[in-house]
Amino acid sequence: MSPPHDFISTPAVPLDGPQWRYVLAIYALPGVSSACLMLQDRLGLDVLVMLHLAYAATRCGVAVSEETITAADALVGQWRTDVVRPLRAARHAIPRHQPAVADLRAKVQQAELLAEQHALAWLAASLPPGSSPPPASAVLSIRGVAAFYAARQADAVKALEEPEVLAAIERLQQALD
Repeated sequence: MSPPHDFISTPAVPLDGPQWRYVLAIYALPGVSSACLMLQDRLGLDVLVMLHLAYAATRCGVAVSEETITAADALVGQWRTDVVRPLRAARHAIPRHQPAVADLRAKVQQAELLAEQHALAWLAASLPPGSSPPPASAVLSIRGVAAFYAARQADAVKALEEPEVLAAIERLQQALD
């Protein structure tokens, strides 16, 4: 496993700062978690990057473009590959309803969330200092983020037109508007 790039030297941002509280609040809205997980599974969408971009747009006034998405994804891509996905895979491999390994599964899930908190803190540290307050119309195009990730997988672009994918995108857009 390669070292986590220059993350260690990134200026400290609290792990439970406003960006983390924003992500938790959005993720807790009805239907959001299932929509996020479906887009993650079907399109390869990085939920954390998408929610970071929503925070950047709606709370910090950052204009989100394909370049912004690319930069955010590149910042945490290796961490996602080397740390987050292996933890997620380990959690999924541990039987959900087996009392003998319930504690282990919970600890792996905690480690996965902590790894995501670190990634989000690095993303938050990458925001321009003194970002302007967002205009009333500042929103993130969930379809744009979904298309960015879908373009990276052979069959995922077709999935962008499937009714359940469109419904998930719409649910997330509603949650952010």
